[in-house]
Amino acid sequence: MKNFPFKILFLCIFFPPVLYIFTLNGLEIYLHNKTEERISAIVIKNEKELYAGRHSVRDEINRNISGYLIENAFHYRLGINTDVIIKTNSNNVLYPSQLNGDRNEYQHHAANEVVNYMDVAAENYSILNDGLIILPEVRIRQNSWLSNSILVFYIFLALLILRSFILRSLRYNEEREKEQANTIAKLSERLFSYENEISNIKEKEKGYSDSIGELNREKANLSSDIDGLLEEMERLESGLKTQKELRETREREIDGLKKEIEEIKLKSEKSKKKGRRQEIIDKRFRVLYKNLTFTEKAIDGFVDLSDELQLKAEEVIHRINEDDSAINIRRKVFSKGGKINVLEVDFAYSGRIYYQKETKAKSNIIAIGTKATQTQDLGYLEREYN
Repeated sequence: MKNFPFKILFLCIFFPPVLYIFTLNGLEIYLHNKTEERISAIVIKNEKELYAGRHSVRDEINRNISGYLIENAFHYRLGINTDVIIKTNSNNVLYPSQLNGDRNEYQHHAANEVVNYMDVAAENYSILNDGLIILPEVRIRQNSWLSNSILVFYIFLALLILRSFILRSLRYNEEREKEQANTIAKLSERLFSYENEISNIKEKEKGYSDSIGELNREKANLSSDIDGLLEEMERLESGLKTQKELRETREREIDGLKKEIEEIKLKSEKSKKKGRRQEIIDKRFRVLYKNLTFTEKAIDGFVDLSDELQLKAEEVIHRINEDDSAINIRRKVFSKGGKINVLEVDFAYSGRIYYQKETKAKSNIIAIGTKATQTQDLGYLEREYN
């Protein structure tokens, strides 16, 4: 879990609702502009009939807007509420119609076939000359088909992004393990090759030794050709010396390869054990200390402490979790750019704990170390919290 993308997880949790809100607002603005544009195009269709007094502007607007809303009724099923107000510049509301008395009057005249077309035309001309103001209001309902679809889309997108980062982290760990395995395999092949070479060298040594022994016996038995035998003996002794030196060199190389393989195996085992220990300590701290949060840097520093220093450090952590007002603050940490809002507490003389107050009850343990790691810990604070 050391390479788990916690930052990406936080972004994938934080951004879907934020993008959902901004998308709804942007979509409402877009639909508002489109609705205003379409209503402006259809609000008055028959100006000639209006100027002729055939019917009133209110009736014309009511008929056209009602038809528009009926045609776009599927918007409501998707979750889009559309309200329209149309008025004149003199603040005379024309839609939605509230002049029932005027309608009844017109209907009464129509029933008696005495409609005064000139009065209607004059009123229509006055209204149109005054100018129309179109005020559409478009809202997307919460928990509707459209809003839920947008939210589900962003959630799935966040899950896909998180999945890609997790898979990349897993692939990285697998590649590291494959590289270590390949390195061990190559070194093992070299070791096997050198061991075979040493076997051949030993066989040659044995052959040279046998030849020298035979020549020594011939030297004792033969008195002739002493010089030739001596030269042959010198040549064989030189070859024997060369083979011994080569064997010693190969043996040293084999010892070095064995040590290198052992170091790689030890490093791999230590890294795995340390990772498992970090997970155990992280889970234990989350269960025991509800008022504290721990960074990965703090967990790593705690694991690197000796058993005695771990006990002393955990006593201070317990006190910070319960009530940090009783803690003796060593100092407030300063940086090149000014003051960092981080407090330093010591334990067991050489131990150091750096933490930050998040709320009155909550604190964040940033780093745990000793005087030996103080320079690295302060550098970490300078980079991450300045």
